[in-house]
Amino acid sequence: MSLLDDRSREQRDGATIPPEIQALIDRAAIQDVLMLYFSAADAGDRLAVRQCFTEDVRAQYESRPEVRGVDALLEQIVLLGNLASGVCRVSTHFAGNLRFKELRREWAETELNAFACLVDQSGTTVAIRSLRYLDRLRKEDGEWKVAARLHTLDWAMAVPCTFARPFAEKLTSWHGLQMG
Repeated sequence: MSLLDDRSREQRDGATIPPEIQALIDRAAIQDVLMLYFSAADAGDRLAVRQCFTEDVRAQYESRPEVRGVDALLEQIVLLGNLASGVCRVSTHFAGNLRFKELRREWAETELNAFACLVDQSGTTVAIRSLRYLDRLRKEDGEWKVAARLHTLDWAMAVPCTFARPFAEKLTSWHGLQMG
């Protein structure tokens, strides 16, 4: 695997960017979009989740049929509906190993391992899931987005939960520091 195989020197603000630096910029941008997906999914923010994918995305989530198109994908992400309905009280994804299998000028392939901790409606049980995301990303108008995804469940367990309070509830009662 080479991260620089088909890279020419790119231009930014009239300056030429060496391919090694562009590779680092692209890696950071890809990691940002993957982390945005987790953060947005945990917040139940469908619009922000949508921004992570191309319009023509192809995806298959564990044991569900493959879907095409971002709208079909959003309907298949069960977590979004479970957060909206209250079936899931709190969701927290932790990203682990991120491997860049290929990184080219306009596309990339990654493999990301993550844990999802999902607290049930009663707040008494948390499902912990080990997930693997095999993604093919595409650069569109200078932004990296997921164009194809295979989402797998490697293992799962449920354990008792002793405390669960959604972050949004904490924010409404917080009168902390004034920012800015």
